Order: sequence, then C-alpha cells, then structure tokens
Amino acid sequence: MKLYRSEGITIHISRDGMLAKLSISGRGKTYPDLSEIKSALDTAGVKFGLDSTVLEEISNRGEPINEVTIARGQAQVPGEEGRIIWALNIASRNIPKIGTDGKADFRHLSQYEAVKKDDEILSLLPGTQGVQGQTVTGLPIQVTKPKMVSIPTGKNTRLSEDGLTLYSAVDGVAMLKGEEVIIDTIYHIPGDVDFSTGNVKYQGSVIIDGDVRSGFRVEATDSIYIYGTVEAAEIYSKSGSIFIQNGILGRNRARILAGDKLECGFLQDATVSVKNDVIIKHYAINSNITSGGKVILIKNEGVIRGGKTVAEKGIEILVAGSERNVLTEFVLTRSDIGEEQSMLWQAKTRLTDEQEKLNMLIKRMEFLELLRQRLHSLSDERMQELERLRKDISEVKKSISKAEQEAEGIAIETVERFPENIVKIRKKLHRKVTVTIGYKKYFSTTIDGGVSIYRQGDEMLVRTMD
Repeated sequence: MKLYRSEGITIHISRDGMLAKLSISGRGKTYPDLSEIKSALDTAGVKFGLDSTVLEEISNRGEPINEVTIARGQAQVPGEEGRIIWALNIASRNIPKIGTDGKADFRHLSQYEAVKKDDEILSLLPGTQGVQGQTVTGLPIQVTKPKMVSIPTGKNTRLSEDGLTLYSAVDGVAMLKGEEVIIDTIYHIPGDVDFSTGNVKYQGSVIIDGDVRSGFRVEATDSIYIYGTVEAAEIYSKSGSIFIQNGILGRNRARILAGDKLECGFLQDATVSVKNDVIIKHYAINSNITSGGKVILIKNEGVIRGGKTVAEKGIEILVAGSERNVLTEFVLTRSDIGEEQSMLWQAKTRLTDEQEKLNMLIKRMEFLELLRQRLHSLSDERMQELERLRKDISEVKKSISKAEQEAEGIAIETVERFPENIVKIRKKLHRKVTVTIGYKKYFSTTIDGGVSIYRQGDEMLVRTMD
C-alpha cells in the first residue's frame, strides 16, 4: 500500500493500485477545499477512476473522513477462448487406432463418420480480444491472452475462405489422428458382397461388414477389411493390406493378392500372394501361399497342412503336415515377389477391364442381331455398326488372350536365390514335409518337439529347438 500525506489529507493507494482511499482530519477553516483535495490526489499520482460526485460531497460536507474510496481502477477483461463446434460425432476418443504408418485399424472399428465431398466437419467460434485494465495511477493492466484454438486440418480436408469452417475434400470417413481431422477414402459395404452389390472396385480402402460370396471380386488401391468369411472369391489390394476376420473357404478358386500383408483367421483351399507378411490365427490347409516377408502361424492350432508355402524372410509355425502324411511343401526364396505380384495385379486388372469391355460389345451385337431378326433387315448405319462390333470383339478377344498369357507367365515365373532364413516348427514335424532352400531339399521324418531347418553352404541342417 502506498501512503501520501499533506496538511490533514492522507491518501492510501492499495498494493495492486486498484483503489485509492481518502482521509481528511481537519475541520472548519482548516478543512481543505475541493481544489486542494484534487491537488493532493494529483500529487499522489491518482489519475484514473476518480469519483467526482463523492469528492464534491466530501468537500461540501466539510467533516473529517476516514479511508473513503475516492477512485477505482479498471480490471482487465480477459479474452474468451475460441471453441470448436463439431458438425460430426468424431470428437470422442472412442475411435479407430491409427498406426505409425498412418493407416487406421478397422478390425476393431467402433466409431467413425461417413462423409461426402464438401460436407461440413466443424466450425471455429473465434475468441475475443479482451479489454485492457488500468490502475488508479494510470498504469495499464495487460490483457491475459486466451489460449489459441486452431482448426485441426488434416489429410483430405479443406478450409473455407474465411478460415473458420472445415469441409471434407473427398468422399470417405472422417476420424481423428492425434489432433488432426483426416478423411480416409473408404467404401463401406454394410453387408455381404454378392448379387446385391456386384463386384467391388474402389480407389481407396474398402470395409465389408459381411462375407464375400463365391464368384465375386473385391479390388481396392488401399487396404481391405472383411469382417466375415471369403468364399471362392478374388480379393486384390494394390498397395494396402487385407484383413479377414474369419477366414477363407476357397474351394480351390479363392485368390488373394495384397501389396502389403495379409491377416486372417484361417486359410483353406486358397491361393495367396502378398508383398509382406502372412499372419494366420488358426490354420492353413491345402493352400498355396507366397510371401515376400514371413509366414507366421504361432497361435491356436498353428498348423500348415498340404499345399505349398513360399516365403522370403522365413516361416514360423507350430505344426507342419499331418498324421495322414499329406504332402506339404515349404520353400524359402529371394524372388522379387513384390515386383512380380504388382505386375500380376496389373495384368489381372487389364484382363478384368477387357472382359468387361467384351461383355458390353457382345451385348450390343446380340441386340443388333435380334433387331435384324425382328425387322428382317437393318439400315446401312446399323449394318456398319454391326461390322465394327465384330471387329472390336475380335480385337478385344486377342487382348484378353494376351493378358491371360501374361498373367499366367508371371504366376509361374520364379527366380530362386539362396535366402539366409529358417523354417521354424515349434511343436511337431510330420512325415512327407519337404523344405526347399535354393536348389537343396530336405525330406522330413516325424519329429516331436521344436526344430529349425536351415541351409549352411550346400548342406540342409535340422536343429532341435530349446
């Protein structure tokens, strides 16, 4: 507290400078007039917030006073924080997990919000600047600045011209990644892939809540998430992973191709080719697996029985083969699987496109032929169109044949080089299991307990696992 005294006038200024109090001890002729009081206040430095009405009352009354508040400072008014107003229900933390690779884990998806291009995601209600304060002595009191709130822009979003509203830039699914809103380009099928949906081809990720029925095809440039079972169907992911919650009942017609990895519950009578790891929760039966990474079955049954398993970085399972001595093949190779499978995917894509084109041409030609039967003749224009269709159909058939040969050639081409990796069988190795590394081959006998099979120079070695 500051104290000022002068000829019967005492002025108290509070420690924070927000109050000035006046005391006067004189009476009668010794009582200061209004100008003297104001002069004392000015000398004490009181410049702001004076109550002129109270001053005049004190002066007119002419009586002693004790610590009457004569001036008040003005407190600063803090600015209000801006706040986000959500148009979508994605602010909850009950959202898909985002991996270090930036991809969402939709196997345990519990909340996301489908959006269309230009849908509003959120708006920012701007904060206020606040009002500066002042002490009775005229010193400024700086405004406490509110915490800055920014719009959490992220992948596939766009801001309005005034920078206050966030929109989706694409069709997809909105979610939070850290403190950013991202829109993942995902096609969501709430049931099965069957005659109600037809084949699926999408530039992005695909989520399928049900099964993929026999004879259908799902193709995506990014990851594919299937919560049900894949039957005798074809599943292709160009650059993402394939997750199948149940498994694959392939009937020797299922084809799975992934640009990253495959995770599924079980594998039966199917053909699988992936660039990286194949992880199976239960078993693989009579299936052909090609992996540019590892093949791993170390939970539950953990058995591979029948078929051929080719891997670049190792095979690790619990049980190999069966008591009925079903022929089961394992191959370790350093083939450039990623490049080959990419070429295979492209060939398959061209083949599908050409087949669709052929179907359209044939339907048109059949219509014109039927029209000619009904009318007994066609106009010159129609006849010319029919002739063009026959030529186009012939050319497309040639293109399909070429694409089929190319796909077949890529599928059977192998380039074996010696891999410095191991086949690990943790529990039991049955008879009629072969392990090939380079050009060397091991023919198994029944072995209980874990073994590692590997190559050292020109020798195939079997080592008991601890």
